[in-house]
Amino acid sequence: MIRTKIVATIGPACADVQTLYSLFQAGVDVCRLNFSHGDLDGHLQTLRNIREAAARWDQPIAVLGDLCGPKIRLGKIADRDPSGGMPIQVGDELVIQRGQILGENHRVCCIYPRLIDDLQVGHRILIEDGLLRFICTDKNYNEIRCSCTVGGVLRSSKGINLPDTTVNAPSLTERDWACADWAVENDLDYLALSFVRKEDDIQLLREHLRNKESDIHLIAKIEKSEALEHIDAIVEVSDGLMIARGDLGVEVDVARVPIIQKDLVRRCQSAGKPVIVATQMLQTMIEQPSPTRAEVSDVANAIFDGTDAVMLSGETAVGKFPLGSVHTMAHVAGVTEEYLIASQTAGPTTAQPASATLRFSAALARGVGQIVNDLKVKLVVIWSQTGATARIFSKSRFPVPLIALSSDHRALRRMALHFGVIPHEMAPPQTMTDLVDGVDAMVRQRSFAAPGDRIIIVAGAALGTPGTLNGIVIHTVGEQWTGELKAIAAMATMQPK
Repeated sequence: MIRTKIVATIGPACADVQTLYSLFQAGVDVCRLNFSHGDLDGHLQTLRNIREAAARWDQPIAVLGDLCGPKIRLGKIADRDPSGGMPIQVGDELVIQRGQILGENHRVCCIYPRLIDDLQVGHRILIEDGLLRFICTDKNYNEIRCSCTVGGVLRSSKGINLPDTTVNAPSLTERDWACADWAVENDLDYLALSFVRKEDDIQLLREHLRNKESDIHLIAKIEKSEALEHIDAIVEVSDGLMIARGDLGVEVDVARVPIIQKDLVRRCQSAGKPVIVATQMLQTMIEQPSPTRAEVSDVANAIFDGTDAVMLSGETAVGKFPLGSVHTMAHVAGVTEEYLIASQTAGPTTAQPASATLRFSAALARGVGQIVNDLKVKLVVIWSQTGATARIFSKSRFPVPLIALSSDHRALRRMALHFGVIPHEMAPPQTMTDLVDGVDAMVRQRSFAAPGDRIIIVAGAALGTPGTLNGIVIHTVGEQWTGELKAIAAMATMQPK
């Protein structure tokens, strides 16, 4: 079983129950619903299929809703040319005017009404992920004039990036608010927020969810250069990051993207929060049954960096080989993880969460990591009622499986995103002895350990109560534990403040 989590975007190529079940078998842990495509009725049917397949799989599967954010796109363009759009060459002038028109004769419009107000002379305009490039040379109230620096064919509704421009559009559109409300009504586990520029964008959505008494966790998508200027505050207020390398690679120098990826992963490790590396990981497999060597290296390097999860987008949503893409990603992850463990380069990280209680958990995790290495235990089992402890322990990168117990269905699903965590439902035991007995039976039943194997159990005096983690038990599977073996039951009396 691989420890790196796989996020798969669900679309027409994989939305039926049987294919979803096969994806889960192949290694998918998190299903992404991309609200940029389709309507909410269609997403509801997909969600029902996900939950039916997850029930058959009998293992928690998280669902992440990805909000669209404001879209800056070209308007409609006449396709009278054989190219199917409007050809434009280096040195040609393009006029983008206010209001909606049918684009022709090097004059077009944009669906974002404030483009002319926000853009300044000298700013770059990148269209279709930078395939076509322009520089603004002049502007007035009604239009901007641009000089083409990289030519091509302009087509309807292609995306526009403005790497030099402060865009005044809000991060959340009316469509996003409707999707967020739908996510609350349908009990999604995560929402990814696009177009994040500063921490206030996350806080605005968080407050909206609180007003609806929702505990959906928020993932900040890092795709704007402005977000990098406020990254510490964004990490602090979010529940995790998604490194959206597609738009990010257009917004900043593409050569900086690998460096930014490593930096963002490191920041999430330190904060004890999950991070997803996304976009074009196995892009070739949308059309071809095999990835390129560069794509395989990309997936492996994200795991070397320490990411919690790697994401498939079009590969599973609309590609010809959705199941093959997951198998490939899982195989690369498995081989990479084996190397990391064998070379002893998968040691514990130093999580430094802001919460005092979670700092206590991080210190305990470091101690458990030392015991794992010294005593060669088979696995680690923790009680994590809300999932917060599992999130912190996942950063220790134990070379053995990490099983997280909880009686909370939502917490168990959220844990599906955390590196190395195997969520397992269990009713809160009455005593520590009951917990040890229950864990002993569970690990044998699921073949995680055999009689005679040593395991570590981490829990607190008030089982099932968040914030009471304070004890380590070293247990030999198959042996009765009475609580009298003081040498191997090290119960701390200190409680986190």
